[in-house]
Amino acid sequence: MTSFGYDILGFGVGGASTVILPTSTLINNLSNRSNVSTSSFIVGGGTLIIPADFWLWASATGTAALIVDTPNATIENSGYIVGKGGGGAGGDAISITASGVTIINNSGAFIAGGGGSGAQGRNGGPGSGAGGGGQSGTPTLGAAGANGANNGGTTGGRGGGAGGGSGSVTSAGGAGGGQGGYILPGSGGAGGSGGTTAGVSGGSGGNGGSQGNSGGDDAGGPLDSSGGGGGWGNQGGAQGRLGNVGSAGGKGIESNSNSFTLTNNGTIYGSQS
Repeated sequence: MTSFGYDILGFGVGGASTVILPTSTLINNLSNRSNVSTSSFIVGGGTLIIPADFWLWASATGTAALIVDTPNATIENSGYIVGKGGGGAGGDAISITASGVTIINNSGAFIAGGGGSGAQGRNGGPGSGAGGGGQSGTPTLGAAGANGANNGGTTGGRGGGAGGGSGSVTSAGGAGGGQGGYILPGSGGAGGSGGTTAGVSGGSGGNGGSQGNSGGDDAGGPLDSSGGGGGWGNQGGAQGRLGNVGSAGGKGIESNSNSFTLTNNGTIYGSQS
């Protein structure tokens, strides 16, 4: 995709502006940028446009992909605004910290919180959430090659386009869960199959991860496979026997008690509150 530079429709210095979000270095041939605050691009009353096929992503679960800190701003999204997945709770896609904000999510566009990781079982690793759960560094975005990584041969969980699958239960332990990916809506990864109790699948799209299967406990055998990783904006799966819950998914829009106006003709995964 062609890179975008600043496109400021002149309203005079200090006045309201309309800006097309510029790309950083292309990833997987896609325009993208991480960890954006609107005040870096627009003034109060301005409009920030996220173009079609543009990925706005978060590098960590502790910060939203887009922080709207400009009063009376308008966000017009035709691309993908995505939170970071867990390893733990998923991160938010958008965090609003100013008043009077308007968000327009156009047809075909996505706003997606990161998925939460599955609950940990015994001797089987939990699946990680959609949005690159369990990964660090720069993600691979989009459809091609954007599944999360598999983990540990047949015993480990499979990476997903959304949530990763959990590892199977083994007597020896160490069957890791699969990683979440960066595909929207995306399918969940499969659980590991080589142990005494199979792992479970991760969540697809905006679905939660599967609950882990119960393992045998005779003669000191393994207990409980872990839950699968949650799909975009959704909770990870619970542990089978004990019912430990998976980690929460990130919000699509976190208002921080600021009122906002939303027009949604696309898809939002995760709560809006």
